[in-house]
Amino acid sequence: MQHLLKNLHLDLFKLKFKNMKTQKQLKKVAPVKKVKKVKKVAPVTVSEPTLVSYSIKMVIPTGNYANIQPEIVVKAGTIEEAHSFIAPHMNKLWKEYYLISERKAEVKTPAPAPVKAEVKTPAPAPVKAEVVTAPPVVEQPSPIADVALTKAIQFIEGCMSVEALDLVIKQVAASVKLTDENKKDLLPILEKKSKELHK
Repeated sequence: MQHLLKNLHLDLFKLKFKNMKTQKQLKKVAPVKKVKKVKKVAPVTVSEPTLVSYSIKMVIPTGNYANIQPEIVVKAGTIEEAHSFIAPHMNKLWKEYYLISERKAEVKTPAPAPVKAEVKTPAPAPVKAEVVTAPPVVEQPSPIADVALTKAIQFIEGCMSVEALDLVIKQVAASVKLTDENKKDLLPILEKKSKELHK
């Protein structure tokens, strides 16, 4: 009986083994994918952007470790209109405040006195002579020359070497924006700077 039980147990084991499948024999089944429902959204219309405001901010050095930062904000139809409005104001601020603490008081030369020209007639002649006065010749300094003179003075004072000063001297001599009078006014400043650098 024991033998019988043993055979029965062996038969059951074989039967069980036959019904089992190896991993190679098993079919792999992919997991079921859930399909999401897509809601249809109405297309969004993009409107043309409009210019609300336009600003320009500039840093203007006024001296050593000092500056100002003016900012101008305007409302305009286009960027070009806004820029054309702001640019002249920013240029004016730059010219007015750029290195203002380092500028020397500008020396203005007085205008020459007007000259009156009189025509003298000989005494024996009975004809009346008219006195003709020539209009006074007053030279108006060019604003370009004033700006060029100011810049030239700034460059001269900013020279840190003899070579830099030589370059500035060549530029002053070749400048068409500086008048001859301006160039004469620069000579003492150039001599002073040359003495400082040759110490």
